[in-house]
Amino acid sequence: MADRSSTASRGAAPDPLIGRVVNDRFKIAALIARGGMGKVYRAEQAPLGRLCALKILNPNYAGDSDPEFHRRFFLEASIASKLTHPNTVTIFDYGRTDDDIYYMAMEYLEGVTLHKALRQGAPFAEDRAAHIARQICRALREAHSFSVIHRDLKPANIFLTEHGDEKDFVKVLDFGLVKAVGDNKGEDLTQTGLFMGSPKYMAPEQIRGDRVDARTDIYALGVILYEMLTGKVPFDRPNSVNILMAHVNEEVPPMRVTLPSIQISPALEDTVLRCMSKDASGRPSSMDELLGALKRSGGSALTATFSGLATGEYRVPSASLPPATQPMPQTSASEPPAPMTQPMPPVSGASPVVALRADTPPPASMQQSGTSKVALLALLIAGVAIFGGGIVASRMIPREAAKKPVEPSANVAVTVTNAPIAPPSAPKVEPLLLHVRLSSEPEGAVVREDGVEVCNATPCELSYSDDAAKREHKVVVQKAGFKAETRSFMPDAKMVSVKLARDNRAFGPQPPQTGKDPGVPPGYKPEVPY
Repeated sequence: MADRSSTASRGAAPDPLIGRVVNDRFKIAALIARGGMGKVYRAEQAPLGRLCALKILNPNYAGDSDPEFHRRFFLEASIASKLTHPNTVTIFDYGRTDDDIYYMAMEYLEGVTLHKALRQGAPFAEDRAAHIARQICRALREAHSFSVIHRDLKPANIFLTEHGDEKDFVKVLDFGLVKAVGDNKGEDLTQTGLFMGSPKYMAPEQIRGDRVDARTDIYALGVILYEMLTGKVPFDRPNSVNILMAHVNEEVPPMRVTLPSIQISPALEDTVLRCMSKDASGRPSSMDELLGALKRSGGSALTATFSGLATGEYRVPSASLPPATQPMPQTSASEPPAPMTQPMPPVSGASPVVALRADTPPPASMQQSGTSKVALLALLIAGVAIFGGGIVASRMIPREAAKKPVEPSANVAVTVTNAPIAPPSAPKVEPLLLHVRLSSEPEGAVVREDGVEVCNATPCELSYSDDAAKREHKVVVQKAGFKAETRSFMPDAKMVSVKLARDNRAFGPQPPQTGKDPGVPPGYKPEVPY
């Protein structure tokens, strides 16, 4: 992250915050970036000597247009400070000075935003795009476990750094529009009539003002994936209103139309389009589900078995097939077929099977009669037909047998007289299964039975068979920010519903209801941050 000049153009006054020590701890050294809501400075934290990025709010930003701005700033700080995932920016400290400077100290990052990386090198290769998206999934999975969503996910809020020998290490930034999913309508800090979000990455329900949840972030991540793979966002119009209407009403253009030269697996293409479904129910239900889909695509699940799919060549490793089913290598018309390295083992009680080469005369036991010669000829012709060999028949059969005419036939029947006939197997009886649909309010809870996780996100379906269907089962339903609930049921219950009570300890004590807005508490790092 390159520092910008700490002063404006020649003739302008120097930045008054350069050189200042904020709350006796953070000495501001240089300006890193600026925006409509404030500035970000490079600072040094005393007495640790730790380099950090200091976000300072613009005192002129908050006004009649956004009276909840300061409260939202403390909400971002309080929520982001609880997040500890390596792919989320780390918050060291936050607060307000005596002269009303609101600040937030976070880890100092060196690298580029995804927005800048896209301008420099888009489109990305499939494996790179999926690698970045998987890290974003993991960061937001932790945020969603605290019952909060980002709501402003975009390339400018995703930072790419180098972590040791790993490139494109993701840090998710700016939880300024974060919203607690379980909040009541009256606690939403988004003012009516105030536009919140980035039009190019907003989900339809967010644009319409409907209820938002974790799938809103999934939609934004789908748009980011689309942009990484094609170099363009799916909807780009001259003004924001047209972009928003396109997200609500227009179908997503196929990626191969946006970029005809794109090289992408069908699995990843399907995942991206599912993320951008207009109906939230058509998207992956959680970041866990999306992460699983990205692990199965984007190059992370490809092994040597499938290494030839891109070129049309398919190789099967020898270890992937039992010796009895290994195919014989193909040969040309001018070359004899290579011998089988591992012949099929003989069946107990049957006549032994002998592997033959085309240039090897048959054993004497097969030359005793004309019938044996004809049978040998039939076997050899069948081998040529099965393995695609183009060997001339006269090279494979003995000279005496070659003199006898053989009627051409598309089907060759071979009768084995000495092999025992296996008794017919008994029909397979499928076990009787009982299915129980388990739901919770709110959704996305983890279900455990006897200490083992049986469902990673509600609603889900539990299946029981045999003895398990005849006894009572006890499960524990848990979700971050809510009190755990225990339920006992029999598998024939068909449906179990659990309502979770909010655990206020997860977010600290609530402010007293005094009939008026208490505003931002004075002093440094208040107990009630919003």
